Amino acid sequence: MMRPQAFVTVIPAAGRGTRLPGRSLSKEITPYVDSGGAERPLIAHLLDAAAQGGADKAIVVLRHDKQDIVDALGTDGGDGHRITYRWTEGTRGVPHTIALGLADVDEENVLFGFPDILFEPSDAFVRMQRRLTPGPAHLVLGLFPTSNPKKMDMVEVDDDGRVRTIDIKPQQSQFELTWILAAWNAAFSRYLCRCVAEDNDRLIELAGREDDLHLGHVFQLAIADGIRIEGVTFPEGRLLDVGTPDDLGKASRWFAQS
Repeated sequence: MMRPQAFVTVIPAAGRGTRLPGRSLSKEITPYVDSGGAERPLIAHLLDAAAQGGADKAIVVLRHDKQDIVDALGTDGGDGHRITYRWTEGTRGVPHTIALGLADVDEENVLFGFPDILFEPSDAFVRMQRRLTPGPAHLVLGLFPTSNPKKMDMVEVDDDGRVRTIDIKPQQSQFELTWILAAWNAAFSRYLCRCVAEDNDRLIELAGREDDLHLGHVFQLAIADGIRIEGVTFPEGRLLDVGTPDDLGKASRWFAQS
């Protein structure tokens, strides 16, 4: 019998959280009320979904002044989901942060999400990893409807589910879907690390400036380089980017509106 492919979750938490000023806690562990009425740290939502999707360990990349995340989570994410930490003084952007985490990954497949975004359905990673493991895609994106393109990467996907265009935080867009989750194989991990190490100038050219690098820029390069990216669309899905004080206030009511 063929052994199931292993999955590991890589989570970036090396940012400064400037959209939530004046808070003593790192935003990734800001409390919210889950669907069962329990108060939990934001990042737990992502960890739970990744464990359901088959990941048995998580790598969280942290800045050195975010010890409170380690204190809150420890090394046991529940359901056999082990958490390890990779420390940094800071990076130039999410692609570089992820590359640090991937240094601790061998040939496992990767599940990726943002620790400050709540989403439904909770089994999104399950459906995405089922799309990834047979191939031929090296990267699968979880696509959700949004009406706020200025905060999101907008995605065009064809009738076969192949991602054709990624438009990063446009003022307006003809596309209706954004990606907030990703699953990829070891080949794409190597590609991402190579982009950061060797093709940084291409990333900067796409971004326009060195301090505004997004993971979407790596995805744009991958499309240009002929790497197959597919999407799993969740037309009834919901998301909440808990990145501002106003959105944080919505988090406690969000699950009650399911």
